[in-house]
Amino acid sequence: MLRVLSLNLQHGAIGAGAAQATALPHQALAGQDVAHPPTAQAALEALAEQVSELAPDVVVLQEVDHHQRRSAGLDQTTVLAGLLGMSHHRFAAAWAGPVAGLRRRPRGSALRDPGDEPLGPLRAAVDLPLQGFGNAIISRHPVEAWRVQRLGRGAPSWTRRGPAWDPRSYRLWTASARVMLAATIRTGDGADQQVTVGVTHLATNTDTARRQLAEAWRALAGLPGAHLLAGDLNLREHQVAALGLARLVGTGHTYPAGSPDHRIDHFLTDPWPTGPDGLPAAAPGVLRAVGWGTRSFLLSDHAGTWVDLEPLA
Repeated sequence: MLRVLSLNLQHGAIGAGAAQATALPHQALAGQDVAHPPTAQAALEALAEQVSELAPDVVVLQEVDHHQRRSAGLDQTTVLAGLLGMSHHRFAAAWAGPVAGLRRRPRGSALRDPGDEPLGPLRAAVDLPLQGFGNAIISRHPVEAWRVQRLGRGAPSWTRRGPAWDPRSYRLWTASARVMLAATIRTGDGADQQVTVGVTHLATNTDTARRQLAEAWRALAGLPGAHLLAGDLNLREHQVAALGLARLVGTGHTYPAGSPDHRIDHFLTDPWPTGPDGLPAAAPGVLRAVGWGTRSFLLSDHAGTWVDLEPLA
């Protein structure tokens, strides 16, 4: 069995779950700012403790900070992987640069080269790490291969925050770049199943999100093994199902975290093959869900969602 947990991390911001916590150390985090280094570290430690209770094999994260000032400059992927005791992990930047400042699509999503970030050469000259924001995968199982697929961005749009007659009320909103990160793993259990797990975070514009989801699934479906795509899709269940791309598995409300009333965080896996009579056909290796659920954490404005998967015999 493979348990996969998906969570929009919201850069580690402390959410409604802290106020609802029963443990005193967790309650103490309520209202705290993760720009403060001890708070940022304590918040990730508390999250790791909660995640460990679910014992996932793979954790897929969205809205992950990479050395950003607002989250105390932490490499959140590496820190959380270490706290979970999972040595296989990868961050993929959707954009590179500071949250407030000059940023752009990275040349390399891993942010290893100074040229990957607009101010990278200057930061490297003073021995500062590159900054970014994106998705991450943390795995208990070894990863055979990584793949990053760029999904583009939506068209810019004008927003108004104030009186219609005031020119200062208008702002040009530039959509963020989006990516999918995928990891091909072998579960290492008795079935020794090869699975490629992808994570993405799609645009808030519905039409753009639909296009990005179709592109993400096409890229994932061409990779080895069975397939699972997870993440904050910014689409409701019926909107995802209407695209007919793949099977939705798992259920449960995920947003907003304090009192979730709808689901925008999803899992998709391969379509079920059918025979000439239109009935389900034998399909060894196709994944089926045998368990699922949601869980609110101390961090984020989303609840996490998880699914247990087994290959069809």
